[in-house]
Amino acid sequence: MRRMMSGTVLTIVMIAAGIVVGQARSAQAADYHMIPGLSAQDRIVLAKSLVEQDQCRNGLIEITEAMKELPNDETLIRLKATCEVELLQPGAKDTIMKWLKLAPQGHAERGKMLALLAKSQQLSATAAEWVLVPAGEFEMGAEGAPAGPDEAPKHKVTLDAFYIGKYEVTNRQYQAFVKTTGHRPPDNPDGPKYSIWKGTTPLDGTAELPVINVSWNDAVAYCKWVGGRLPTEAEWEKAARGTDGRTYPWGNDPVTGNRSNYGIEGVTFWEGPTTLAKKDQYDFGKSPYGAYEMAGNVWEWVQDWYDENYYKNSPAQNPTGPAEGKTRVMRGGSWRDQPDIVRAANRNKHLPDERRTYIGIRCAKDAK
Repeated sequence: MRRMMSGTVLTIVMIAAGIVVGQARSAQAADYHMIPGLSAQDRIVLAKSLVEQDQCRNGLIEITEAMKELPNDETLIRLKATCEVELLQPGAKDTIMKWLKLAPQGHAERGKMLALLAKSQQLSATAAEWVLVPAGEFEMGAEGAPAGPDEAPKHKVTLDAFYIGKYEVTNRQYQAFVKTTGHRPPDNPDGPKYSIWKGTTPLDGTAELPVINVSWNDAVAYCKWVGGRLPTEAEWEKAARGTDGRTYPWGNDPVTGNRSNYGIEGVTFWEGPTTLAKKDQYDFGKSPYGAYEMAGNVWEWVQDWYDENYYKNSPAQNPTGPAEGKTRVMRGGSWRDQPDIVRAANRNKHLPDERRTYIGIRCAKDAK
């Protein structure tokens, strides 16, 4: 029978992992690797120490490995649930429920786990919501004023079915991503005046506002984390305007303050969080498929490189944009833009590392 590692040796391993009191407490999962050669029981001790040192991302690595041998171990399930709540992971509730069924009624940790259960109920707000865009053909692009030259020519495009985010990604959702993965938080190069986060936490009252100050690469990483991807430019436009060639997501009627968060005045300045609209604020501005705020509020990164002449030779089926470029496409317009700019066919671009108050994220995913 395999003997459990001695306390002295395990302590040495823990020091090597940097988790004994006095060692760095901020190690990220990206820098941490599972300690090889441990028994499952020793791994439980290691995982417990990691969790106690506020290193849940690292602790989950050891917990996952130990559970391969001990899938119903009470301590491992409890540690896993603790970390999932700490890291705002949607699976936390199921893990807690598993522990509550497994552990005896008189368990000393039962009260704490019930408190975690209540906290886990809030995590559903971080889950992505999707609307289906059916497969089929639509007319992409626009011609004549106020359309720009890069919107022409109008052309037929056929797309496979896909899902697109019902809402723009919120600060609450992005915080869960940052906390779970250690990804850098949103930040604006022009200073804190243009940020609605303080460190790794959104400011009070901003949870349901769209995340801003995110680069194209940030958007790609987030969408991958939720099991999706960025929409292609063609997918975005079909999701915004449907198949009838409408000008705006709601139709051809003018932009109004109950349909879109746009630049009503000639010039709109950043005034902090009040500049932005909540994720579900404009019922009258929904797209034909039920997606909110695809006109105004924040520009949304899409997958494609930008080429002003791309439409002249783009594929008729599932186009994915040029093979290379210098800037990435953004769609939808923002809080500072005029009605002509928030049209569904309008195209814009930015360098992929730009992080601005008017740029956010909407994800998509395959329907297959």
